[in-house]
Amino acid sequence: MAAGEAPRGRRGVVAFDVDGVLLKGLFLSRAAARRGPLVWIRSAWLGLLLKLGVLSVRTAVERAYRLQRGATLREFEELGRRLPLARGAAEVCGRLRAAGYTIVLVSVGVPDLVVQTIAARVGADRASGAAVETDQSGVLTGRLLGGRHSEEGKRDALDEMLADLGFAWTDATVVVDDKSNSEIVSSAWRSVAVNPELPILSEATFVLHTRNLSEILEFFPEGYDVGITPQWMAVRHEVFRKGIHVCAVVVPLVAAWSREGALALVGATTVLFLVSELARLGGLALPLFSNVTWRAMRSTEARGVALGPVLFGVGIWLTLFLFPLDMATAGILVLAVGDTAASLVGKAFGRTLLPHNPGKTVVGSLSLFAVGVVIAIFYLPLPWAILVGTVAAVVESLPIGAYDNLLLPLATSASLSAFAGAVG
Repeated sequence: MAAGEAPRGRRGVVAFDVDGVLLKGLFLSRAAARRGPLVWIRSAWLGLLLKLGVLSVRTAVERAYRLQRGATLREFEELGRRLPLARGAAEVCGRLRAAGYTIVLVSVGVPDLVVQTIAARVGADRASGAAVETDQSGVLTGRLLGGRHSEEGKRDALDEMLADLGFAWTDATVVVDDKSNSEIVSSAWRSVAVNPELPILSEATFVLHTRNLSEILEFFPEGYDVGITPQWMAVRHEVFRKGIHVCAVVVPLVAAWSREGALALVGATTVLFLVSELARLGGLALPLFSNVTWRAMRSTEARGVALGPVLFGVGIWLTLFLFPLDMATAGILVLAVGDTAASLVGKAFGRTLLPHNPGKTVVGSLSLFAVGVVIAIFYLPLPWAILVGTVAAVVESLPIGAYDNLLLPLATSASLSAFAGAVG
């Protein structure tokens, strides 16, 4: 063993929440659906009250299990074997365990027997879940035993497992998503929040929005062995988000057919995205929009509303509304194509940073300048087109963050309109 290398199994503990993290979906929701639509509706109502803060975790779980009176442990165990795991769940547990980490599972809402079944599926070392009361034939009475179905009980269960394994809280990384984990988040050395609800969003050490659990390896040294690094994640996000930028080239085509239709399309898309962002902060996912946001989001945007896409939509809408179609088209194309070129070329080849904005590069700004000139030359003589490209490059280079999405198309269209008037 190399000097300073931790022995296998002693690198620390990674504790996974089960519902919504290791499982694709919620156990109690699946169990309620098996008992009929009325039970499922009542269970979903309890979940909503929990999210709204009307019910505590303990009360919500106790009431949900009252609805399960008459179910059997055998039914629960079978459901635990068949529940789909989150994408990458078994892979990430296997990789971390092979690297020397101890894997434990902990849950407030999933019965202990089911948590043990899931632990066997992912190769976890220990597991703890809710203690359900049954009669002699294994039928649930609807009551829970002990206090492990609460935030404090979850912390106590993990504390016991850590002590039994010879670890302390300073050795623990917890991977969580909802407010039932608030106690273990505050106790552990660090926490990774995966698609989190608002309370955990503000408390976690790291935040990750993803459908692939293996991406948590970004926060472990072992991620470098499989290419999942912060740099790789940043490049992936940038390529995806700029791909969305390029899609804006269709807006002038729609506007050529119907300006009102294009304005309605851009406006509705922007509003829906904003609604999706507000829902995300509450721990809810809006179909399609949330998936796109999660894939495109930079780590700096994870804890609040991602302003970039909102300002992108507003910038296009205002440009299309304020300027003639040909002038607006140029501004939108510079935003869609030029800003994309600046970002990707800058990240790939940029070495010299701009003195007034170290977040951007000289070669990136030159790329946007070139795109701006090429687009403007269709409207103006070359000397004037160079001026338009210069205006666009200067605006894009400013240290204004996501607000360049708003100002870039407006400034480009405005300068193009002004210079076209000067040329006559």
